Amino acid sequence: MKNSFCLLIVLFLLCGVVPVCYSQADLEVYAFGDGELLEFTVSYNWGWLWIDAGSVDFRASKLPDNEVASWHFLSTGRSFRKFDWFFKVRDTFEVTTTANLRPIQFRRHCFEGSHITFNDYHFHPHKSEVRMFTTDTEKDAFYGIVPLPPETTDVLTATYLTRSLNFEHLTIGDTLYISTIMDDAAFRLPIVFHGREVVETRAKKKFKAIKFSAELEKGSLFKEGEKIYVWITDDANRLPLMIEARIIVGSIKVHLTGFEYPAHPVNSLISVQ
Repeated sequence: MKNSFCLLIVLFLLCGVVPVCYSQADLEVYAFGDGELLEFTVSYNWGWLWIDAGSVDFRASKLPDNEVASWHFLSTGRSFRKFDWFFKVRDTFEVTTTANLRPIQFRRHCFEGSHITFNDYHFHPHKSEVRMFTTDTEKDAFYGIVPLPPETTDVLTATYLTRSLNFEHLTIGDTLYISTIMDDAAFRLPIVFHGREVVETRAKKKFKAIKFSAELEKGSLFKEGEKIYVWITDDANRLPLMIEARIIVGSIKVHLTGFEYPAHPVNSLISVQ
């Protein structure tokens, strides 16, 4: 995950937390519904200047009656045209899942500057394996079978799965884990619960929110030990509201700028100015 804008999307995908174990019983009420659209703006700060550098969209679609596949999730990220001269980005993540959000096939296309990444995963949980093909401009193509640890999912399904879980039992300081797969390896990421607070969006709307953080590994964007902070709505939709992270040069914010067809009333909204 060295390429930068794909990493920003992955950061967004950490808006929920995946406990090590979950069951179909946990998913009786989904936080999302057919046709849900979430729109985000990615902003970059350097010194005193904030720049809107790109956008990320997420769409959920219920598939027609099918013996296996039930949901299709699609996320696209792109740099704004005024920013293309500096670093042009066109990214796509998509996955089909079963009715209880077990991934079937996941694909990722990332075009970032001169860097191209492609992932194609086929999940076989009954065999505890993922058959995958990956290509990257910085390393050789890989085609093979990777072990699939129990309750491990792809990064896009993780967004919808975790939004549908129950956070009521958490207390401040509790640490949970994401168990997901990216590139050609599975990994677990510790996530810390920070409680509840009020968040004001760019549109001057205030929401009751749930706050989490994750400690990041050193990489091309981050210093070792830096944290990403995430706020989601404290209602049945669990809409990701905002993400903040410091990077080696400056900082990054991701803002929810629009949404359509939420599955439940947005009763975390407490005021509109």
